[in-house]
Amino acid sequence: MTTGRQAISPRTTVTFKGVPESVGAARGRVRELLGEGHPALDDVVLLVSEVVTNSVVHSGSGAGGEVVMAVTPGPAAVLVEVRDAGSGASAPHVRNDPEAEGGRGMFLVDLLADGWGMYDEPLGGARMVWFRIVF
Repeated sequence: MTTGRQAISPRTTVTFKGVPESVGAARGRVRELLGEGHPALDDVVLLVSEVVTNSVVHSGSGAGGEVVMAVTPGPAAVLVEVRDAGSGASAPHVRNDPEAEGGRGMFLVDLLADGWGMYDEPLGGARMVWFRIVF
């Protein structure tokens, strides 16, 4: 019997080095996982780019540490989780400064995602940022 709903795909986890080249690799991996016809592809790819860039630039994972991305596609939503080494100096926050040259990544996440959040893991200082896109 066919219900007309997509089967839930398994969660896929990929580990990248905390270097700028990993941002493009993360975008490419999401494209592979979701496929070119996926209704949320463009938004998910954009937000992955922003969150992984934050991990590379602003966390202890930069300069070659690890950034771990988990993608869980479902029949009506995609959940993405990005884990890095965290930062004692700052936390992801929404900023909308029209005069700034950068710093709009979390603003885009806040604008496009149907939900997002972050938490610091109590042991080891790792940080997880997640977002969900409903389609």
